[in-house]
Amino acid sequence: MDSSRPVVCTLTAADKRDRGGAWAKVLGSGHVTRERIPGGIAFRAAPGASAALVELVDLERECCAWIDFKVDQDTVTGGTNVFLTAEGEGESVLAGMFIPAS
Repeated sequence: MDSSRPVVCTLTAADKRDRGGAWAKVLGSGHVTRERIPGGIAFRAAPGASAALVELVDLERECCAWIDFKVDQDTVTGGTNVFLTAEGEGESVLAGMFIPAS
């Protein structure tokens, strides 16, 4: 039996556009990197971008219950590491949301 949670977002279409714009701004800043990891995506934010990244992650927690979130402070760089993971089809949905198509 598949115990993964349904991949559902509770945002309206307008809110999705706004949220997408906020993610584009943070990811386009040059201060946040992202990579595919087993189960999802890892973000690494420089100290100056950490607050914006964590704010977006907190917003995502509210609308995407199918994602598991882990936020760690990097004691070496002073930045933040964020891990978004999901089971089942959620893993590929995360990749589609945050990893540009080649």
